[in-house]
Order: sequence, then C-alpha cells, then structure tokens
Amino acid sequence: MGKRWADALRLVGIGWYIAFCIVLGTLGGRWIGQRLDFGGSEAIFTILGLLLGLVIAFLGVYRMLRSFLSNEDNGNGSDS
Repeated sequence: MGKRWADALRLVGIGWYIAFCIVLGTLGGRWIGQRLDFGGSEAIFTILGLLLGLVIAFLGVYRMLRSFLSNEDNGNGSDS
C-alpha cells in the first residue's frame, strides 16, 4: 500500500511542476515585456514566456514519466 501512496504523490508533484513552469514562464515573460516598454512588447513576451514554460514543462514531465514508468517495469508488480 505504501508504494501506491508514493506513486500518487509523485504524480501530484508532476502536476505541480507543470503548473509552476507555466505560471513562472508567463509571469516572467510579462515582467520582461513591461521592463522593455516598447509598443506591444508585453503581450509578445508574455506569449513567449508561456511557450517557454510549456516547452520546459513538457520536457520535464517526459523525463519524470519515463523514469516513473521504467521503475514500474523493473518492479514486476510484486507489491500488488
């Protein structure tokens, strides 16, 4: 039963990672756009920050899930 809780918490952590990357990327892009302060730069940099956050989130989740799934395959279901 303990392994199931550990796996569930790991997946919750992945969800928080996704949210953190997207929010931080968006806010960072908005902040940069406000600092540069030329016509329409805030919207452009907000979108670029969002896209960067999405890419980082995707790559990070891919790595985490690959590790998670390889641990599942190595476990051979002995805890069920």
